[in-house]
Amino acid sequence: MNRPQSPLPYLYPATPTPEPEGGATVVFRDLPEAITCGTNDEEVRVMAGEVLELAVAERMDRGEEVPAASTAKPGDILIRLRPLLAAKAALHNALKHSQTTKSDLARRLQVDEAVVRRMLQPRRATRTDNLAAALEALGVTLQVTVGTERRIA
Repeated sequence: MNRPQSPLPYLYPATPTPEPEGGATVVFRDLPEAITCGTNDEEVRVMAGEVLELAVAERMDRGEEVPAASTAKPGDILIRLRPLLAAKAALHNALKHSQTTKSDLARRLQVDEAVVRRMLQPRRATRTDNLAAALEALGVTLQVTVGTERRIA
């Protein structure tokens, strides 16, 4: 299925739906398993960030592709994946798309395969320069952007 993608692949649109008793339920169209709720705007954003990261980590753990974010629609809120997890998801996807094995990547990087396996563990700390080198070995460049947060209303 082709869908318009966001120019920022790890900035996911989430759709909040107000609940009659107050607060809102939030769903991510790109990750339908990611559903949460909150009692106010701040809690909605915090909970949405947590469920987004959980859904991405679970997909990585299962060996499934992590989808790029689609384009936001009016009424959506934008939830950003933390930079480290975004880099790990990019590495996970690049490895899948290149059909390179973890062993092959380890040889290219001149490291033990266990190092590559640890880089791909979503809940484990990894140095950004190591992730950048692994991505580079797969033909992908890690880019960092800094800016002010914008919201779609």
